[in-house]
Amino acid sequence: MKINTNIQLTPQEQELFSILNNVVKEKAPSTTLRAAGGWVRDKLIGIPADDIDIMVDNMSGEDFAYLVTHYLGSKDPHIIKENPTKSKHVETAKANIPLSDGSTQEIDFARARKEIYEDGSRIPTIQPATPQEDAMRRDLTINSMFYNLSTRQIEDLTGKGLKDMVSDTIRTPINPLKTFSDDPLRIFRVIRFSAKYNGNIDPETLKAMQDPSLINAINQKVSKERIGQEFTKMLKNPNPQVAIKLLKDTGLFQNIISEALKGTKYEGKMGLLDMEQNNPWHELTVWGHTMQVVKYVLDKYDDADGEQKITMILASLMHDMGKLFTDIQAESTSHPGRTSYHGHEKESEEISQHILKYLKMEPFIKQVSGLARYHMQPHRLSDEDNIKAMRKFVRRMGEQSLNWLDVFNMAAADAMSKSETIDPAVVQKYKNFENKLQEAFLSLKPIEGKSAIAPILNGNEIMKILNIKGGAWMAGITEFVKEMRDENPDITKEEATQLLLAKYPPNPPENTSTPPPYGMSQSSNVTAKGTGEENENISCSQHLFNSKREKMNELLKEKHYYEVFSVVREIKNEFPNDEKIVKLIAHFMFELLLESVEYRNAEILQHIFTKAEDNFFDTVLCSYVFGILVLLETETEKEIIEQIGERMTKMAPGFLKTVIKKLPKDVFHPDLKKKFESSK
Repeated sequence: MKINTNIQLTPQEQELFSILNNVVKEKAPSTTLRAAGGWVRDKLIGIPADDIDIMVDNMSGEDFAYLVTHYLGSKDPHIIKENPTKSKHVETAKANIPLSDGSTQEIDFARARKEIYEDGSRIPTIQPATPQEDAMRRDLTINSMFYNLSTRQIEDLTGKGLKDMVSDTIRTPINPLKTFSDDPLRIFRVIRFSAKYNGNIDPETLKAMQDPSLINAINQKVSKERIGQEFTKMLKNPNPQVAIKLLKDTGLFQNIISEALKGTKYEGKMGLLDMEQNNPWHELTVWGHTMQVVKYVLDKYDDADGEQKITMILASLMHDMGKLFTDIQAESTSHPGRTSYHGHEKESEEISQHILKYLKMEPFIKQVSGLARYHMQPHRLSDEDNIKAMRKFVRRMGEQSLNWLDVFNMAAADAMSKSETIDPAVVQKYKNFENKLQEAFLSLKPIEGKSAIAPILNGNEIMKILNIKGGAWMAGITEFVKEMRDENPDITKEEATQLLLAKYPPNPPENTSTPPPYGMSQSSNVTAKGTGEENENISCSQHLFNSKREKMNELLKEKHYYEVFSVVREIKNEFPNDEKIVKLIAHFMFELLLESVEYRNAEILQHIFTKAEDNFFDTVLCSYVFGILVLLETETEKEIIEQIGERMTKMAPGFLKTVIKKLPKDVFHPDLKKKFESSK
């Protein structure tokens, strides 16, 4: 760093220091005042500094602050007492000093001190000290210099501060292991200042930072909130990528992950950050890829405000964390011997929530976890030229309180970070794709300054048109209305109303006399056949299947029926031809319909029925279908329902009995219920 030891004071600083010197002259002639720490460092390199701390050599900060306010005839100072539980281990006094230009300067006064630490605590016992001792107890040499208000000279009492600033060296004033053992938070401060000033950490200091014993000291002594605050400052300051690399190289980031995931399903099941991906689409390790994404995002968001930049950096760090979860790793079916990470983005979402909650960084959780969750979606659209699907994507991101462009930028960063070099064809592909998404977004006529898209008909309008009350069934209806604008962004309210009435004939919610347009169309002698969707055979991993099943069971137990229905609809759309998913959907639709026929959804039920026709040997699926057909009015002929029941009585009598026992007294086909209840 280029420094100037002849510090240039602003007119306000000159006036302020003159006032303080006058107080010394009249009230405390044996006292010496020194500006300390960050103000001195920043003034040496010509950075404006407003935060002024004054060190008093022979009395408490409170006593001198009272001398100042009495001299000025102003309001008494604000005293901040010691509070070890809040990591406030020294008493300071704040005084507001009025200046002639009408401004007011807040000053912190504290006495020169030394700190005595006890094992197991980073909260020291404070004792009065000489300026030399005060300098030596500080975190870094560059933060240990003083400006003597009387002599107007820099005092470098460690003998290393000025030299280290010139050579861009980051080091502790005394033995670094002692400094860090006393207060392990200082390790994070070393990283922050090293990145901020692009400095070189002294080898001895760096070695001490990597000492394994300090990891345990951090976990025992340092509050997670303070770590989160330091981490936030690192990401907000210049060169956040340098800070991130140092966090990883010192083992601190890996430790944060491990500590944050204790007590969760991820504990003991996370690989190391340097894990090889063994994937045909990635040449880099998980960490190598992550840092490439961070680099891309930093370039893209160079001019963004601090909070948005921090959000995007955090999302870059978290987006592939799910790949480290061993339960998500499986052998690739398309590339035997390689590894697939299907569903990793959903695990990344949950992992990021745990980590940010652990660090007390709650304001960032929703955005960061959302970006991690949806960063794969643009990839699935990038090879298509489907404007409706693009409109649906930008709309749904807005519904998740995400900016579609942020999600796209995450996906683009992901696509361009698979190796050390960027394929120009990939750059062009995503540039063209961004233009198409922008076109899709604008076609939906968004409200200026907002990413959410207003539906052509709101919920109240829908209920009035259909003469229904609000309820769980509204989810499917409102989605249908939203998709009208995905299809035709210029649709009018009148046109939307007609389409809505054509899809959902108006009826009072209690009127269930009209048979819904779905059912079984074939008899039990149908032979198994394809559905015409062979090209959509995307299978759900066993881990994801188990996760969805556990989640829905928990929601059902807690009577969160709408959330269960939402998951059913989601997995039906994602894995329409996965046999185990179809059975899972049938099971939970049956459970929902037992609670209320309001959860009757023609599209989902027809999907189940069609799959049952094609898989009549699937006893689980067909037993649930039988239960649903007995319970509800459908277009399925009674003879076909009876045939299904007879077939299941022969193939899986025990399971069929279990399904029938769950049926309520009032069903649409009570005679069939009675017949198969009594059958042996």
